[in-house]
Amino acid sequence: MSNYCFYSQDALALAQSAGVDVIINSYAEQHKKQTYILCRPLSNEDVKYDYDRAIAVFSSGIKPFFIDFGDDDDLFEEYQEDFLEDVSYLAEKFKYRDKIGRKKSWQILFESLSRNDIDFKKLEVETKESRVIDLIISLIVGSINDTSRINLEANNLLDTIKSKIILFDTDQTKFVFQSGFGKKSVIQGLAGSGKTELLLHKLKEIYSKNPDSRIAFTCFNKILASTMRTRIPEFFDFMRVEKQIEWGTKLFCFNSWGLTKEPFSGMYRYICHYYEIPFGGFGNGDFDALCKKAIADINNSGRADKKALDYVFIDESQDFPQSFIDLCEMVTSKKLYVAGDVFQNIFMPISDNVNRADIVLKKCYRTDPKNLMFSHALGMGLYEEPVLRWLKEPEWDSCGYKYKKVGDRVHLSRDPLRRFEDIPKNHKSTAVHLLEGTDNGPDKIVDIIIDIKERNPSLEQGDIAVIFLDAGGYIYEYIHSLKSKVKQQLGWDS
Repeated sequence: MSNYCFYSQDALALAQSAGVDVIINSYAEQHKKQTYILCRPLSNEDVKYDYDRAIAVFSSGIKPFFIDFGDDDDLFEEYQEDFLEDVSYLAEKFKYRDKIGRKKSWQILFESLSRNDIDFKKLEVETKESRVIDLIISLIVGSINDTSRINLEANNLLDTIKSKIILFDTDQTKFVFQSGFGKKSVIQGLAGSGKTELLLHKLKEIYSKNPDSRIAFTCFNKILASTMRTRIPEFFDFMRVEKQIEWGTKLFCFNSWGLTKEPFSGMYRYICHYYEIPFGGFGNGDFDALCKKAIADINNSGRADKKALDYVFIDESQDFPQSFIDLCEMVTSKKLYVAGDVFQNIFMPISDNVNRADIVLKKCYRTDPKNLMFSHALGMGLYEEPVLRWLKEPEWDSCGYKYKKVGDRVHLSRDPLRRFEDIPKNHKSTAVHLLEGTDNGPDKIVDIIIDIKERNPSLEQGDIAVIFLDAGGYIYEYIHSLKSKVKQQLGWDS
């Protein structure tokens, strides 16, 4: 099966029974296009259709199409109508209608094909239609976008990228909609691969469908935990979750440690409170030792069979000792979800974390692959002698690289990303500007921004980030000068 294809279990059985999966897999692999083969919308899985002998196929840039594997034309027609009605319902629920219109506007994009008459070339569509189809796909797979940020008429490079519709890839879709085996599910991935977003989607799914469950979301520090306490209700509102959040009874958001006098101030503190075992503060030892002691105390308490929580989500797991993850698994009755960075520190080995992961997210959606490769080459000193950091072949693979040995050298490459597919192949994604001895740094930066704005008239101040890598005191003078010059010449606050 192609890594670019996601099949629901029932759709896979139907496609394989007629050999259709071979055609679909070949197209997806050849064009490196994310393709979804389903019997019903993933984001509306509770619905049941009277007909179970048909599938729907979705892929960016082509018309969606239905295939009938049965012999009842009337039921197949009814199946298609039910499917389109569900799309219409989802469009209304998630406020997509202003962008894609009513059902009569977009249902003509859907085709009905014979299993022996699949020609992807004939299904290709124009750019605007493709964007409408991408929005429909995002509804189908639950990768809901903020449509207020999407311009279907975008005709320049910057606006096109900013308006790109975000779709789950195969691994992301599997994590959200398939439970997997075992009590613990571990995802590892690059920064920018969507780990936290996936945890939020899974949290939403579980919270919506398990009204009596006790669920905790935990991350290492107080700042991130505070951010997530705000982000979770915002995400629930955006995803139209109807169930009210019951903070402190059904849903908890903790940092890792906590305070002695506040039982709900941290995950470890809450566990100690629940099992009535001694809590160790900052002066009682390191966190790893305290978590190991808590595990022993719970085992000795005679209450180990009683579980404090039903589901636990751990974000940024690389910040935690393994003992904390073991402690969380111990006090969880149903499922523990763990997400961490595969490459948080370029000097630490990554193979062990990857080997323990159920899913490895290899695509970074924040950054064009060419920019990412430049950053890795710079940070790892790949062109220095000796190389600052070199990875083994499986480690390169875990970071999303294609590894090819060419004589005594290695050729590294990354697959293109759908999000940046509109960037011309000859576009220079990374440019290096060197300061001469007499150059003024802030002036040079402003000149670069002005040049970018001339090439992209719709550029806004929120589109530009300036990062200073040095730690010298002169940086603060640079920042003050740059802010002033940006305000004077561009009228932007920063």
